[in-house]
Amino acid sequence: MEAVAGVETPAQAEATEPAAIEVLRGYLAAQSTAFLAQLPRLRQGHPEAAHRIRMACRRARSMLRTFEPLLDEEWAGEFGERLAQFTTAVGPERDVEVVRRRLLAGFDALGEQDTGVIRARNLVDRLLQRESTLARESTLAILAGPGFHALADQIALAPAALPGRAESREPAGRALFPLVLQSFAAIEQRVRLMPQSALAPHDTADASDPDNVRPAAEQFGAEVHSDEAQDEIWHRLRTEAKRTRYATEVCVPLAGPDALYLAEQLGRLTEALGQQQDAMMASAVLARAAQTPRIVAPTAFALGRLLGAQRAQIARARWAFPGLWEQVSLPEHRVWLSR
Repeated sequence: MEAVAGVETPAQAEATEPAAIEVLRGYLAAQSTAFLAQLPRLRQGHPEAAHRIRMACRRARSMLRTFEPLLDEEWAGEFGERLAQFTTAVGPERDVEVVRRRLLAGFDALGEQDTGVIRARNLVDRLLQRESTLARESTLAILAGPGFHALADQIALAPAALPGRAESREPAGRALFPLVLQSFAAIEQRVRLMPQSALAPHDTADASDPDNVRPAAEQFGAEVHSDEAQDEIWHRLRTEAKRTRYATEVCVPLAGPDALYLAEQLGRLTEALGQQQDAMMASAVLARAAQTPRIVAPTAFALGRLLGAQRAQIARARWAFPGLWEQVSLPEHRVWLSR
């Protein structure tokens, strides 16, 4: 191809593009910095510190999994597993706080003058306060252990140490973009496998309005199952969506606004699925509280009312999902990945 003054040919553009391994190291460095910056706050018990550290670990681990074909498989697998074990161990502290805020607000909305509601609120609050204390003690024990200090050192050194295969030295776009497309295809596959009752046709123009979605959710609530097997299907979909969102973030230094916009669209998806996940966790807490020995009828009734409200929120979210997915999955959002 003849060069045109002031215009790069594809070959010239690739020559000026960083290698894939350099982009991956940059992304991992950002997560390492975020992790280390939050450690003092986590030890001090700041509520958001556990969340931010967990997000840094999840982003790092997700990057290792999505782009593993470019990395040393053994190194990436072992490091990713250590990150997973740490996030699993410190995660409950944040999860308990999120559920506690959600449920207490839910009880307040039921009516502060109702004796059954007051008793149910106090019962759930005591239950979650105990769980919060145990989660905090567990976090502090982990931070004091020798295994954590070794992990923190590895996280600090990982960006420079990240080992790549020969393919990782190719121009970043050529090496990374196909793996992002592959990750997005995994979401599409999970959506195709979703129960048809949850993906039935509906008016997408009204899907974003809870007042319009509610009648449909109530009408088809029996079809949108809420058992543990169904909850797990949606949880796995959320995991795939988050992984693709993080993989897209990796490409922002290469594709700029195009990658950022796709990441934002996927963020809408993960946020909606996250709200659904929070309602699932809240439902599980209410079910445990209902097993309290010698619970009186008004208290049990209040627990049941709030449990019904949580499951109704899940049903509405699942009924609205196809409209959201239709917007997020528009092909034009991913054109840049095929250039």
